[in-house]
Amino acid sequence: MPEKNNLRLLAAIMFADMVGYTRLMQEDEQKAKDLRDRQREVIDGCILKHRGQVMQYYGDGTLSMFGSAIDAVNCAKEIQLLLSKEPKVPLRIGIHIGDVVYDDEGIYGDAVNIAARVQGLGIPGSIMISGKVFDEVKNHPGIKLQPFGEHDLKNVYAPVSIFAVANKGIEIPELGYIQEITGSNKNSVAVLPFANFSPDPENEYFSDGITEEIINSLVKVKGLQVTSRTSVFAFKNTQKDIREIGKELSVSTVLEGSVRRAGNKVRVTAQLIKTDDGFHIWSENFDREMKDIFGVQDEIAQKIADKLEENFTFDTDRKLYEASTDSIVAYNAYLQGLYYWNKRTPESVHKAIGFYEEAIEKCNTYTNAFSGLANAYTFLGVIGHMQGKEAFSKAEKNAYKAIELNNSRADSYISLGYVNLFNHWDFNSADSNFRKGITLEPENEEARSAFSLYNRIVGRYDKMLDQAKAAVKIAPLSLPALNDLAKSHVLLKNYDEAVELYDKIIDLDPNYRAAYEGKAYLYAEQEDFENAQIQANKYIKRIKGPNKGGTQLGFLAAMMGDKKEARKNLKLIEKRQKEDSDLNLSLDFAVIHASLGDKKEMFEYLNEAVDHKLGAVLFLNSIPAFTKYSDDPRYIEILNRIGLPNESLITT
Repeated sequence: MPEKNNLRLLAAIMFADMVGYTRLMQEDEQKAKDLRDRQREVIDGCILKHRGQVMQYYGDGTLSMFGSAIDAVNCAKEIQLLLSKEPKVPLRIGIHIGDVVYDDEGIYGDAVNIAARVQGLGIPGSIMISGKVFDEVKNHPGIKLQPFGEHDLKNVYAPVSIFAVANKGIEIPELGYIQEITGSNKNSVAVLPFANFSPDPENEYFSDGITEEIINSLVKVKGLQVTSRTSVFAFKNTQKDIREIGKELSVSTVLEGSVRRAGNKVRVTAQLIKTDDGFHIWSENFDREMKDIFGVQDEIAQKIADKLEENFTFDTDRKLYEASTDSIVAYNAYLQGLYYWNKRTPESVHKAIGFYEEAIEKCNTYTNAFSGLANAYTFLGVIGHMQGKEAFSKAEKNAYKAIELNNSRADSYISLGYVNLFNHWDFNSADSNFRKGITLEPENEEARSAFSLYNRIVGRYDKMLDQAKAAVKIAPLSLPALNDLAKSHVLLKNYDEAVELYDKIIDLDPNYRAAYEGKAYLYAEQEDFENAQIQANKYIKRIKGPNKGGTQLGFLAAMMGDKKEARKNLKLIEKRQKEDSDLNLSLDFAVIHASLGDKKEMFEYLNEAVDHKLGAVLFLNSIPAFTKYSDDPRYIEILNRIGLPNESLITT
């Protein structure tokens, strides 16, 4: 017997299936056959036109193969538009791209199974595609798409991202329809930021803190999907309908509430709402004294779990909220620190440090406050708003104390990983601690972002991108996570993807200045200096204080060959440095001199950055202004001082 001629290839697989064919055969056999024949006639013509091949007919459906995802989607669009005319054929189409085995008898493989499952999520007249197809067609101007999030599909190992083609004339299913089929979000909740109803508006930190503590409690419920803090806080003060929020976050329930604090009394109001119809599942008021606030948080979390447990099985046979302090005064200070830390500006982080230190003064075993303090000092040391040796020394002391108090929290190991990285340039220990954090809490957004940053520094750009994507998957509306992902795409020269992400950040928060700075450098890399200057000015406009803008405008002026303007901005940086002795602007000076071609001055400032342990010097190999001098012996000497490998250089 001759052997089969098997061929393995990457292909776009299209499944087309006629809805209700079996029932129609029972009701009107001739009509069913006529519609089936019309379907095949249209499909045959369109597939030939779009360079595809029909691999198999079966009863009421067709299995086809294409060499291009764009051809497959365009073919599916034409098929659906033609079959929407009388006599209408109720057809569902699903498309996936992947490896298949092709022989004389047909095609086989996981890609075929996934295409069939994706098709099964559609409605008559729809075209459903997988995330892999989306990656291939997302920038095509003639294809409009609507996302539906990730879903578990039968007999498919990993969750699959699902999208629908949304062009005019193509039907689109409701999210609830897909969720009902896959059962993907029934056991999910988003805790919206609790409103501050206290007489003093300054108590907003307290209502934000209550929100975060309840989120942290619910995360412990096994089997319950809880939307991350950074995603839900994008809806702070929003007027959006709960049903809209549910669709955006892909959750079945939302908890919203308010906090009213007056003196030693506190009232917490909470209500759990279904997102499909906006109906309330449960609501309750909690009137307590401040000393009982820890019990209130556990009670709220437990009641949410209990209500969801009526339909699903969760592991809730334990106390959900475990306070890391029994001091109300310390807790109050910690919440204020957390409030300012989440703003991530130099000014706010300095305020956060003061409140964290106050919390520790009131409770010297407060784990969360120690790890928060470590991260705050690291942040200031990295950006040069505190001398590195001082900042990282303090960060290390507090990170070790956090682990000493509680060695089972991811945040403690993340803090220590940052210290390993920026204080000791101990890349192996940093790798180990970041991985430890991810192992302890795989859904910790900060752990993923930290590991992404680490991989950027050591030059593993594929892993950098993977971890940045993982952080955004955990927290799809997190501005820092989206910003990190955009930076990753810039380093890999995926400029279109980066601009799309920066624009999304700006849509979410027009005052998030890091996005404007990122776009400015992106356009500069592409030598689109007009747009680079526009974005740089938008960034500068959002900074308070005098002497601002020297670095960005000086760099752009140097790139454009305007040496006079570049040196004028160098004077502005010098003025900033003299007025604030805590600042370390060595890298700011170095990047402008690098762009001016002043190699001597550039290497002097880079060595100064190394001498003073400026955290950002570790990004040396991923800054194009510097890497163009990578063959210079002085550059290699700096790499050796830090311990960075030569292979971590970006390709220019």
